[in-house]
Amino acid sequence: MLGALLPRSAHAHFLAGAAAAQRRRPSAQTRWAAPGFGVLMSAGYAAGRVPGSNSKFKVGLCQTHVSHDKKESLANAKAAIQEAVKKGAELVVLGEMWSCPYATKYFRDYGERLPLPGQLAGESSPSVKLLCEMAKEHKVWIVGGSLPELEADKVYNTSLVVNPEGGIVARHRKVHLFDIDVAATATRAAMKFKESDVLTAGETMTLVDLPWCRAGLGICYDSRFPELALAMRAEGAKVMIYPGAFNMTTGPAHYGLLARGRAVDTQSYVVFCSPARSSDKNDYQAWGHSQLVSPWAEVVVEAEHEVGVWVVEVDPAEADRIREQVPTSYQKRGDLYAPYAQLGKAPGLGEAAQR
Repeated sequence: MLGALLPRSAHAHFLAGAAAAQRRRPSAQTRWAAPGFGVLMSAGYAAGRVPGSNSKFKVGLCQTHVSHDKKESLANAKAAIQEAVKKGAELVVLGEMWSCPYATKYFRDYGERLPLPGQLAGESSPSVKLLCEMAKEHKVWIVGGSLPELEADKVYNTSLVVNPEGGIVARHRKVHLFDIDVAATATRAAMKFKESDVLTAGETMTLVDLPWCRAGLGICYDSRFPELALAMRAEGAKVMIYPGAFNMTTGPAHYGLLARGRAVDTQSYVVFCSPARSSDKNDYQAWGHSQLVSPWAEVVVEAEHEVGVWVVEVDPAEADRIREQVPTSYQKRGDLYAPYAQLGKAPGLGEAAQR
C-alpha cells in the first residue's frame, strides 16, 4: 500500500482524511485545497466572491505575424484587434511574444519597461501604449498576449490585461519557464530551448474579474501544469486564457491535447492563442493553431498556422452546467492526494519513485 511508504505523520493524515470522507459527502460548494499549497494572487480580482453577469460574450483570437521590426509587429496587432472588434469581439486575445521574435537572444533587446496595474502606459512601452489605446478606442477588453518585460536587471515573460477604459487591471508573469531538451526520434524533431538563460519566473497565480465571469491567466508552458489551472478554477475561474507559442515539435503532439486536457480538468473554457508561423525558416517556427475549447472539451474553433482572426461566443453558464452534471469539485479525495500537490513530490518516497 502507498500509505505504508509514507512517514508516520503523513500516513496518519491519509487515514484520518479517508475516515472523514466516509462519514460525510461534501457539498457542491466545497473546494479541495492542498495543505501548504500557498499561492500569491496578482491584482485584478476580488477574493471571496465570484463576479460577473454569467452572460454570454465574444472572444477574439488574434494570430498575428511577428516581425523583427517591432513597428511592423505593432501594426499587425493593431489591424488584428480592429478586425476582431468588427467581428463583434468583446474580449481580444493576442499571442505570446507578439511584438518580439521568440528567441532568448531577442528578449532583452526587445524588452520594455511595463507599467503596473493601475498605472498609465507611457512611452517606455510602445506595445502597452498600443494595447491601452486600442482597448479605450474600441471599448473592449484585451489580454495582451505576452511581452518581454524589463525590471531592474531581470526579464520576465509578461501578460497584461487592459479594460475598456484603457486601464491595466492585471499582470501575469510566466511562472513555469520553457526549459526543455527533446531528443530526435523517428517521429519528431529534436527541440532544445532554455528560457531561464534570460528570463526570470513569476511568483503569482493571476486571476482577473471580467464583466461576465472570472478568468485565469497563464502563458504557454504554464498550460502543462494542471495544478495551476485547478487552483484558478478553485478560485472561481470559468475561462482559462493561455497566450502561447508552441513549436513544430511540441505543437503537433501536445498543443490541442493540453487545451482539451485543461478543459477537462477544470470544466472551463480554455483559450490558446499563438503567433502565426513565420515564413522565414531561420525564425522560431510557431505551431499556430490558436483555439478555443468548451468546458466539455469540444474544440469550438481552431485555426491553422496562418495569420488570421477568429471570434467565437463563450457562455459562462455552460461551465456551471458541466460542473453540475460531472461534479468532480466535490468528489475530489484530498485526504488521499493533497500532500502530493506541494512541490509535485510524494512525501517519504525516494528519488527513484519520483521518476
